[in-house]
Amino acid sequence: MIFPIPDFVPVLGSEMMQTLSLIALCIGVCFICMGIFLMGKKAKAKRMAWFFIVIGTLLVLNHSIQLLFQEVRI
Repeated sequence: MIFPIPDFVPVLGSEMMQTLSLIALCIGVCFICMGIFLMGKKAKAKRMAWFFIVIGTLLVLNHSIQLLFQEVRI
């Protein structure tokens, strides 16, 4: 079922959504790299490293799946 979107709600175009997904995908990869870099540090930094790795993995998975199933208009 398709719901009508009111005129006062801003809706981004598909190109802008694709750009935002690519940026979030790059940020996720950077988080994973930062987490791997922090793994060689002290114990307190290892907790932060796992935090970066988990958040980065979630970003990469979410936005890569979103980009795979996004409709491409040429």
